[in-house]
Amino acid sequence: MKGRGFAAGFCAPLTALGFAAAHVFAVASAGAQIVPHVIIVPGPGISFAPLTGPDGATYLGHTEGDFAVTPTAGAWFQGLSYGNPIPSIYDGPINSPGTAVLQVTDSVGLFTLNSLHYSSNNGNSFYDIQGYLGATLAYHETGTLSGSFDPFSFNTLTTAHPNDPIDGLFIALIPGFGVSSINLDNIGVTTVPEPGSLLLLAAGLAALVRCRPSKRA
Repeated sequence: MKGRGFAAGFCAPLTALGFAAAHVFAVASAGAQIVPHVIIVPGPGISFAPLTGPDGATYLGHTEGDFAVTPTAGAWFQGLSYGNPIPSIYDGPINSPGTAVLQVTDSVGLFTLNSLHYSSNNGNSFYDIQGYLGATLAYHETGTLSGSFDPFSFNTLTTAHPNDPIDGLFIALIPGFGVSSINLDNIGVTTVPEPGSLLLLAAGLAALVRCRPSKRA
């Protein structure tokens, strides 16, 4: 069965990737320097979807797309009964969690972190996020994770450096008083395209923008 093509005289719709390429093309045409952290192509991030459980099983890390998640401190568990959507992982054990740390890396190269979802159950907790570029600490963010109470739900933490490229990320969760566990889901990491790849996208887009809608007789 043949796939559908675009009718002669019509342009393909621009995707988010296309808009990013369009911006690169405009900058390149103007002779300006391309700064990788300015242009980010949206990606699926880390949703923990590959986890198979069972619920409460020890979380030892996993690979999702180009990203590898590795526990480096504390006790992490798989949450197959609670997530946004399920599954998620949580800092435990339940009713006696301790400080827990995750490391995130990208096999492609540089990436960014823009947000994550959390549920600090039965009280406020704290976070400590460190982004590294090589051996250099690129940024360091700390703050409070607002508590979630019955009926429990997830909150969104938006980072202060969503466009800063890094090659190593550490996320630490520190339970507050009375907290029974902290669930973590949907780590919003995105690979930063290399300048050469973006220029290739821009070249392809340049051919698209030259086309014009055809006129009916």
